[in-house]
Parts: sequence; structure tokens; C-alpha cells
Amino acid sequence: MVDRRDFLKFLALGGAGAAFLKGNLASADVDADTDVERQATPNNTINILFDSWSSQVMFQREPYRYPRGVPHPKVTKRRLNTLLGAIKSYGLSTGMEWRVRFTKSRIKPKTLDGVDVYVSLTRYINEPNPPSNGTGFSYRDSELAALEDFVSQGGAVLLMTDHGATESIPNWTQNDAALARVFGVTLRNIFVTHTDPDRPDLREYMVMEMNPDLPEDLKFLSHQVAHISAHDSCIMVPPADFTSLALFPEGSTAYDSELKRNIDLPNRYYSILVPFGSGNVIVVGNSGMVGDYGSPDPAPGLISMENNLMFFLNCVSYLVGLTCIPEPGQGPC
Repeated sequence: MVDRRDFLKFLALGGAGAAFLKGNLASADVDADTDVERQATPNNTINILFDSWSSQVMFQREPYRYPRGVPHPKVTKRRLNTLLGAIKSYGLSTGMEWRVRFTKSRIKPKTLDGVDVYVSLTRYINEPNPPSNGTGFSYRDSELAALEDFVSQGGAVLLMTDHGATESIPNWTQNDAALARVFGVTLRNIFVTHTDPDRPDLREYMVMEMNPDLPEDLKFLSHQVAHISAHDSCIMVPPADFTSLALFPEGSTAYDSELKRNIDLPNRYYSILVPFGSGNVIVVGNSGMVGDYGSPDPAPGLISMENNLMFFLNCVSYLVGLTCIPEPGQGPC
């Protein structure tokens, strides 16, 4: 796990360093089941564990196994290349190794040993007709208990969920809702999106601002992030102790598939931070925002739009304690 006493020992990436960085970006799809080239010491390594059953991950690479008898997507290897490459190069720029791994089994306490951040990019559901009581991909109670204990003891979770249902598409919060509930967050089965009246061609595309009133100790999360974007989202109902990070744009609409009509937008929270025990949880309303631009499945990826990539990197950085904002034009801290 990262030693939070001495975070940032930055590299000067000129000459050979820049060439090395370029090479790492070219090999973006990290095989996280094996150690990376350089063995890191504990005080300069951040360990990021991606959930193999996340929908975005399952289009990028095969998980350790598929639930028996449950449909699953076809691997395209065209979903998270930009993100994985950026994670690797961003770690190099901070003089640290951001080591990416993927779950190799159901989550147990030992799965989380040495992990700094657990990342879920929307637990997959059994399309095209998911049962309302969960699927073979749903979290078991033992997994939820392991993650609850992990955060209570100082770990962190980045949960990027997705939209609720309409009459033609399913509720993609179905399996994430159980994990969110552990930390006091309710994911409502509501489909939220936005249509710009001046740009009807941009239907179902939301450009969101970060919360302008972030407290001083959270301003790092909006550093170099003016706007983020997503096609859609759900509604999240936070616990009493939380901070709003990003807000739906004015004019966003909310559709309730049970009532079969639009409803008043209950709140404008697209992303929130929730402290829990000794750790923190960040919940984000859509995971497709980190998908490779141009990748079509499960929906068009948006990582290069607005400041989506930087927002993800900021979230991980904050969750592990890397919150130094450099002076303008002076390079890293």
C-alpha cells in the first residue's frame, strides 16, 4: 500500500524519459495479472484493483470466469486502452507506480490485501432481460462485507455506476445499488439525461460542472477539471455526511420507468464523496465516460470529451492522499 508520508517524487520526463512514456502509452492494455516491469517498493506504489465483472472491463478483457448459464458480452479489447495507458503514464509523472490489477475471484478480505483503491465500472447485468432480484454477476453478501471492512479500515472505493431504466433499456444500477447501499447511498432506478434545446442533435449528452463550492480540502478534485460529460445517469440519494462533487446541468430530465413518465429532478448530484469509517467512497453516475473514444460498446465511450480522463485520475489521486496542486507553470509539486 502507498506510504502517505512521502507522496510525490516527480520525474523529469525529457529525452529518454519522454520516449519511455510514449512507449507505455502505446502498450495501454496492462496485463495486470503479472507484475509490471519495475518492481516498486511499498512507499512508491499505488495499488488499484479493478472489478473484473465491471461492464466496461468485460468489453476490454475476459474476467477470471463467467457465471454459469448467464449471457455475457464479447470482448473487443477496445474499451479502456486510453484509461489504462494514462494511469500508467500518470504514475510515472508522479514518480510512483500506479499498479493496476483485476479481481481474480469473488471478493474476499484477502483480495483487498495491499489494495489502495477498489474501482468498479458498473457491475454487469444479465441482459437483455435481467431479473429484478439480481443476476449471476451480483455482489454476494460476503463481498459487500469485505468491501465495507476494507473502507472502514482506511481503504477507498470508486464506484462508477450507470443509468436507470426506460421502457426500452434496462436498469444498469441493478447490481451497483447493493454496494452503494453499504455506504449509505441509494441508487434510484431513474433515467437522467439532458437535451440542449439549441442542439437537439446532442440528445442524451450532459456536460456538467464541478461543484463551485467545494471545501478547500477537496478542491484538488476539480483541479484541471472544468467540465465532465456523460450520456446519462441515475439518481443517487446521499447519506447525511457527503459532499457533492459534480452537478447535472440545468434542464436535465428524469424518467421513472415505473410511473412511465418524466418526474421532477429529485436532486442534481452526478457525483458525490462519502466518508466512511477511516476511508472514503466516491460515487459517479456513469462509467461510460471513461470508455475509449470511438468504442461503441456498451455505449459510445467519452474519455476524451471535456475533462473526463483528468476527473478519473483526480478521483484516484484524492482517494490515496495525493492532493498537492502544483503552482501554475511550475510543473509537479
